Amino acid sequence: MSSFLGKSNLSRGLRNNNPGNLVYTSSAWVGKIPYLTNTDQNKHFEQFTEVKFGIRAMLIDILGDIGKGKDTIKKLISEYAPPNENNTALYVQKVAKAVGLLPDQKIYQVDVLFMMQIARAIINHENGKDGLLITDSDILDAIDILERDNINGIKIDSKKTFRFNVIIVPVLLFLYTVFTVTV
Repeated sequence: MSSFLGKSNLSRGLRNNNPGNLVYTSSAWVGKIPYLTNTDQNKHFEQFTEVKFGIRAMLIDILGDIGKGKDTIKKLISEYAPPNENNTALYVQKVAKAVGLLPDQKIYQVDVLFMMQIARAIINHENGKDGLLITDSDILDAIDILERDNINGIKIDSKKTFRFNVIIVPVLLFLYTVFTVTV
């Protein structure tokens, strides 16, 4: 889905098209709704015109923190979701498990799979069951528009081969089914 903006029955992150719940800043994010037209309660959180822009901003924020030395899940999530606002220890455990790293293990590789895993873990944690409304395609759309191959010295590998595999396997299964049913 391209936009959940204003859908009052959804979590705040989704209805702001900001599934990472980024707090409002002066950053000029692509697709950001300006402060004067931001309808978030107390204008505390960013709002975006489409969900892919909110996911993109979240990924840039995360990747920037990794490049600034927050290069473990524990350091990264402690910065992203500080203990004065969150159960950070639980958040760290969930994200570490989702990306297949120990909380204090250094992040060496930032590729499409890592970005998919960390985005999905954060989105699900921030939005509960509503996080499931964000599809892998939404996350891949955000990765497609990252327009960065390096953030603060961290090389980002956003090759689209992952998307190819996600698309080609179902197509081949469909063709196989059609072929075997007609024979």
